[in-house]
Amino acid sequence: MYKITATILKSGGLPVAWTCNSKEPLTSRQCEKRFSRGKEVGKTAEVCVSVTNFECIAIESERKPKRGKNVQ
Repeated sequence: MYKITATILKSGGLPVAWTCNSKEPLTSRQCEKRFSRGKEVGKTAEVCVSVTNFECIAIESERKPKRGKNVQ
């Protein structure tokens, strides 16, 4: 598991602290793509997002015991 934290900056908005747990690591560019949107029909402009304070840290997940026949 990976813990991903970043500050998301959107033009005209306030900075937002974002945290996510993911099975796969992300880069800051992948994170920007996740929140950005391209120009759509009927919209005036595309939404571009920038990411600062990006961190992707590997964490050890706590495994829960499996339920089943052989568990004591």
